[in-house]
Amino acid sequence: MARSPFVPRRDARLERRDPGLQAGGVDARDVRPVVRDERSDRECLHHATVSERAAGRTIRAVACPYAAAVDVVRPSADRLDDALAVLQASEIAVYGASDWTAAELREEWDGLDVERNAWLVEVDGRVAGVAHLLDPKGGRYFGDAYVHPELTGRGVGARLLDSLEERVRELRPEWPDGERIVLEAAHLVGDERAPSLFAGREFEHARSFFRMVIDVTEPQPDPVWPDGVELRPLEPDRDGPMLHAAEIEAFADEWDYVVLDYDTWRKRAFGQSGFDSALAPVVWAVDEVVAFSRNYAKRHGDWGFVGTLGVRPAWRRRGLGLALLHDSFGRFRETGETTVALGVDVENPTGATRLYERAGMHVLWQADVWQKELRAAV
Repeated sequence: MARSPFVPRRDARLERRDPGLQAGGVDARDVRPVVRDERSDRECLHHATVSERAAGRTIRAVACPYAAAVDVVRPSADRLDDALAVLQASEIAVYGASDWTAAELREEWDGLDVERNAWLVEVDGRVAGVAHLLDPKGGRYFGDAYVHPELTGRGVGARLLDSLEERVRELRPEWPDGERIVLEAAHLVGDERAPSLFAGREFEHARSFFRMVIDVTEPQPDPVWPDGVELRPLEPDRDGPMLHAAEIEAFADEWDYVVLDYDTWRKRAFGQSGFDSALAPVVWAVDEVVAFSRNYAKRHGDWGFVGTLGVRPAWRRRGLGLALLHDSFGRFRETGETTVALGVDVENPTGATRLYERAGMHVLWQADVWQKELRAAV
């Protein structure tokens, strides 16, 4: 599965797999990059109370002889460009480019309760850090956080993680009964400060994700479909329930897959910006969906994005995964796209990474996901 991030981004990376294995699913989960900072031993930072954060007030650092003023504030439209500069700079410092665009950041803020689930950290009035708490998946809460590489060593990363954790603990009345509750965050591999920051705040490394890409400027191989299947246009209203059932089965063994009720799933699957049913090949065997690729134009970067690619277990090892990729690449190319990307779990149990390499994709970056347990399963 390739999902994330997020991770850089949201929504992520090299383990070799048996080339004979078929991908069970790619769920481009927004695994985004995360914090590249750790608290300076000299800084004397004031921790805001829960009521202060809920009110969205500015929180200043306790005065220290040498320290810069450090404030925690809420995002606002007039700070979008400043926040975007932090997101882009944090990624560029690690791999030389960034997936973030102004449109995507604006969309993310529009979808968040920014008065409760988003933070900017300012150092002497300059935005130095950004964090978002994204929608939970069961008992897993994902925080997406970034620190400007020019402003590390000032406690910004620690402040962001603290803000995320405090907010998740405020949500305790909403925690699913009996489930293990964890806060997750990720960072791009190559950010040397991040592992010690996470470990020092009792996070443990949980998983790694790749962002993989391919140049589709030149024509791609035609898809080769096995006997007994038919490619049909996707009609979300008609085909949604069948596609939902197929995804649940295809992703049943994935590390981070959470089954959603149909209405919630439909909103996430078809309601996100960039979704175009014409870009989404769906493979049928008589009246059953057996494989699919839910694709998005210009998502998670300036490229076409393979959001969720899955093959039902009974139909694996027949070339459907590779055929879906070739078909998707061709569809993107017809729209004028030159690059296609996806995210994949490095430990994907179906060997997806190797499949994507066979299709001509390569790793752009790797993101490591860390977890902090806030409550054990009951």
